[in-house]
Amino acid sequence: MAQLLRGSMWIGRCFGIRVGIHPSWLLVFALAVWMLSESFGDLGAMYALSVSVITALALFGSVVVHEFAHALIARRFGVATLSVRLFLFGGVATIAAEPPTPGAEAAIAVAGPLCSAALAGLCALALEAMRHLGGEPHLALVLMALAAANAFLAAFNLLPAFPMDGGRIFRAAVWRLRGDRAAATRLSSLTGMAFALALGLLGMELAWQTHDWEPLWYVALGGFVSIATIQSYQDARCTRCERVPGGSGDAPQRKPAA
Repeated sequence: MAQLLRGSMWIGRCFGIRVGIHPSWLLVFALAVWMLSESFGDLGAMYALSVSVITALALFGSVVVHEFAHALIARRFGVATLSVRLFLFGGVATIAAEPPTPGAEAAIAVAGPLCSAALAGLCALALEAMRHLGGEPHLALVLMALAAANAFLAAFNLLPAFPMDGGRIFRAAVWRLRGDRAAATRLSSLTGMAFALALGLLGMELAWQTHDWEPLWYVALGGFVSIATIQSYQDARCTRCERVPGGSGDAPQRKPAA
């Protein structure tokens, strides 16, 4: 994961954790602004652009909050977070070590989706209040976008496909049952690979049926998940090699993404 995110630009620190932006994020940010600007087209070009930029920043701010939820719960279990970065497919928190117990793994993993669900609920409540009290319709669109994005972020990350949050919860359950973190990682990695393959095939099928390029985003996302999953699987194999006679003590250790 760290190799994939080389070249990130560091923009500051929060709670002692570095916050950065990978150049690939600029592409998805520009795409988000372009898509949002169509919703605010009646405001005039410059005003629509300004509102779209603010909304896109709020959307990605929600992703950062999601990642910091992971980071702060990890800190409670004695696991330091090295950085939080935004990139093409969202955000990633890089931690210094694996969680010490299955319970810690599950708590750290579920913190992000719970935070996103809470943000979605707050935005939905604010939207409902606006409907009863009356308010700026374009602000309602912003709240609607934030509520939908955070709800999607929570639901998507809970899919049991490693290395997403749901996959990490699944790994924690297998780890507790079998008492072997490396074996749990290998099993959860296989589910992640299956999910990545299914996502890629779905994207290609939709692109073929609709003759549109947008479903190819699923193919790219599936490719990223497969790369991250393969790295996790290789790490688990390296851990196993260290435990057997003759195994290498210098096996590479990558920092996992939460």
